[in-house]
Amino acid sequence: MKFRHIIHNSLLLILSVLFFNSCGLVTDDLSDCPTGLYVNFVYDYNIDHADMFKDHVGSVTLYVYDESDHLVAQRTVNGSQLSVYGYNIHFTEEELASGHQYRLTAIALQNDWALQLNKTGAKYRHTEMREGDERNKLSVTLDHNPIAASEYYEVPATTPLDTLWHTLTTLQATAADRPAATDYHLNSDGSVRTNGVERITLESGVPTYATVSLIRDTNHLNLSLYELNADNSFADVNDKDYEVFIMDRNATVNCDNKVVTPGNTLIYRPYASWTTNYDGNGEMQNQQSAHYDLMFNRLMYSTTMEENAVLCVRKKSTGQDVVMINLPSLLCNARTYFEGQSYQPQEYLDREYDYRLEFFLKGDKWQYVSMHIHLLPYAIRIQNTTLE
Repeated sequence: MKFRHIIHNSLLLILSVLFFNSCGLVTDDLSDCPTGLYVNFVYDYNIDHADMFKDHVGSVTLYVYDESDHLVAQRTVNGSQLSVYGYNIHFTEEELASGHQYRLTAIALQNDWALQLNKTGAKYRHTEMREGDERNKLSVTLDHNPIAASEYYEVPATTPLDTLWHTLTTLQATAADRPAATDYHLNSDGSVRTNGVERITLESGVPTYATVSLIRDTNHLNLSLYELNADNSFADVNDKDYEVFIMDRNATVNCDNKVVTPGNTLIYRPYASWTTNYDGNGEMQNQQSAHYDLMFNRLMYSTTMEENAVLCVRKKSTGQDVVMINLPSLLCNARTYFEGQSYQPQEYLDREYDYRLEFFLKGDKWQYVSMHIHLLPYAIRIQNTTLE
């Protein structure tokens, strides 16, 4: 009996040792038995379906809200830490009580939030949040100044905009699959199909993992202008000949990354413009063209024309608008290529962010436009018949 008692006690001792070391065995080499919330980030909601977070994002601020959507914790991380794939922000159980559900919201830039405020040009400014603040207090606004004697506001365009990312959704992750991949699609009825969750439940005594999936709000447009003579040969054009701008009402996005409307009508102008000249040889003709680079905040697609952004090209010598076009509708024509066919217009505009348009003008009217897709060596030509 004594021998059996010794064996029994020995087995209990072995089981106890295994129990206290089990967290390192079942949580993928976490031998120190960490607890609390681990949050990492992805930016794979793009046209390439690739996680570009570590290559594009240089600063991220994470907000954690309780069940009543009041802020209980926040953390800002800048610099090289974010260039490590799967980097985590960690909150301990002392910082976030276990057994509760938390909502996560993140905003991010290419540069440090504080440093970018010292740069020239328009800046993104976010609400300063304090513990206890309600979630709906959070917003991000792009600088814009009133234009004298007008109802419009101008976005300073001396330099390119920094790039803003916002929260798309939160993904429940596991120790073996971090960061989690985004599956998020807009349906034709406006509903969302997603693998995301609204809140994360923090478990006690074991690590809880979450991935915040980001959506890019800042867009880039390269615009080129070519002039045609009556015989369709190329005429000379200079970037100083035209006034180019985008009109939209999208200065501010709220905590859900929805554009706050009604808002001020903004004027986005090029941060760079130039003229190129190709000197042909032999039978090839000279060709001079004008080019413009613009950056602007999140584009929203609407079936109501008045609610969409407008691209305008105005000839300075005549004051005539040679291009006045619904920009979201025009850009969505690029969905005809194979990867974009499955996207609803708003999803396409949110996944794509780098556009190139070439307008061919004749007199005071554009004849056709070519759109170039950055993902593929692919262009779409649209005649001026249905889009004016």
